[in-house]
Amino acid sequence: MESIISVKDVTFFYPGEETATLKNVSLDVYKGEWLSIVGHNGSGKSTLAKLLNGLLLPNEGTVNVSEYVTAREDDIWEIRRQVGMVFQNPDNQFVGTSVQDDIAFGLENFGVPREEMIKRINESVQRVGMEAFLNQEPHQLSGGQKQRVAIAGILAQKPSVIVLDEATSMLDPVGRIEVMETVRELNQNEGITVISITHDLEEALSADRVVVMKMGEKAAEGKPDTIFQQRDLLKSAGLDLPFSLKLSEALRRQGVELDRGYLTQEELVNALWKLA
Repeated sequence: MESIISVKDVTFFYPGEETATLKNVSLDVYKGEWLSIVGHNGSGKSTLAKLLNGLLLPNEGTVNVSEYVTAREDDIWEIRRQVGMVFQNPDNQFVGTSVQDDIAFGLENFGVPREEMIKRINESVQRVGMEAFLNQEPHQLSGGQKQRVAIAGILAQKPSVIVLDEATSMLDPVGRIEVMETVRELNQNEGITVISITHDLEEALSADRVVVMKMGEKAAEGKPDTIFQQRDLLKSAGLDLPFSLKLSEALRRQGVELDRGYLTQEELVNALWKLA
């Protein structure tokens, strides 16, 4: 598979801190995949996210985005165009008085001509299902709608990668579903690479691959069905098991003849249906 982001031997210290937040971390992000980086608070996952588009720079090691290097000042604008970030609190991301003004702000910073800007704004809101809200004030939208507008603002810049840094953690269940369905469609239908930074293992089930962070180090990586069967690993990293897996194990303890723990509700329901 083709690597689009490469993190090599990265160590990072926040100013004034004696202990490294990240310690000798290496990983590759592959073009078109959905990678979920999971970990408890303080594991270093959000710091890692900010290193991916040059918001932070490593003290040691390198971060490459395609042929660009985050430590090279001349490369930063192109890196930030390619790697768009959606943060935890959508209200902190808005600068415009309307949805279209907010999306236009980022394009103006990149010097996009007006006619092209209008075209990109219209295309991006259509891709996230927010075309009816172009003249709405962002702060009047629901949480899920706000995050979809934030994603539209990133899409208008034509990125190769979208990083979701705990982007659903402040949303209600409906808003979380809205955002995850939007991102899943962009990943599957348009080939946009998705990096999801989260402590919610239910969200990570959608990923093609999972990286587990623990105390600033990469503790494990692999496919969800492999990672989430490692109860001791997840527990040591301060993470809870997905609900369907916990329910599967509880049913097996009660004598239900399940052949394994199931990661999703759909898989578990189908397995139980076959036993009926």
